[in-house]
Amino acid sequence: MSATKQTIQSRYVTLQEWAATMFSKVPHENTLRRWVHDGHIQPQPQKVGKSWQVKRDARYVS
Repeated sequence: MSATKQTIQSRYVTLQEWAATMFSKVPHENTLRRWVHDGHIQPQPQKVGKSWQVKRDARYVS
């Protein structure tokens, strides 16, 4: 795998991985998906296949 491809992939994590790093009590998966659809996670996560990919530095915005 090229260094560029590794760098791009390492910037993103799954929605659940992101939530585990942001919150001591991880919200339910349905809550996380609702936040995505309501625009509460910025920058906006991207759907890749069946999973949501979130930038590691994304933040919850109320």
